[in-house]
Amino acid sequence: MLLGDIFEGHGQPQDELLPILRRMSAPLGVWGVLGNHETHGRDDASISFIEAAGVRLLRNSWAEVRPGLVLAGVDNLTSRQHSIENNDYISKALSGRPRGITILLSHTPREADKAAKAGVGLMLSGHTHGGQVWPFSYLVKMAHPLLEGLYNIDGMPVIVCRGTGTWGPRMRLWRPGEILNITLHRPIGANPNRGH
Repeated sequence: MLLGDIFEGHGQPQDELLPILRRMSAPLGVWGVLGNHETHGRDDASISFIEAAGVRLLRNSWAEVRPGLVLAGVDNLTSRQHSIENNDYISKALSGRPRGITILLSHTPREADKAAKAGVGLMLSGHTHGGQVWPFSYLVKMAHPLLEGLYNIDGMPVIVCRGTGTWGPRMRLWRPGEILNITLHRPIGANPNRGH
């Protein structure tokens, strides 16, 4: 799962990145959402590039990847379109989904309370880089209280990944990059058909 900001977003995507992304594979497919860097005034080029790499984008939509397991994804929750039009991307992404467990991919770790109330079982986010450079992380945490790691929002786990890249200066200070490996387990005695 790719949580956005796959590339810096200034200028055209680098052609040499395409074969690298195409090598990614997963039993249930490679899925992703757009981040703020893919939407720097050129959505179409970013979308075409990411889809050409074999990534299935979830844009305010869901997909049942196997019976009882739904992936939903929202466009960047800090986008101008989201803010100006007061779009409810989370409700759009979850509308009409089948019963089962839902994992929500959201580049920005916002509106987790709304996702929890809608019955999402797990929310995965990025965007913050964990602050990337100390002490800048204190300022980032003011804008994004869910800065990095695992949180519990109304009983729903939210995991915010620091990601592998950088923003601005090509450095990290006490906020190393990361790729997360998350293993899902069905709770003992859980009914996979219970609610959303």
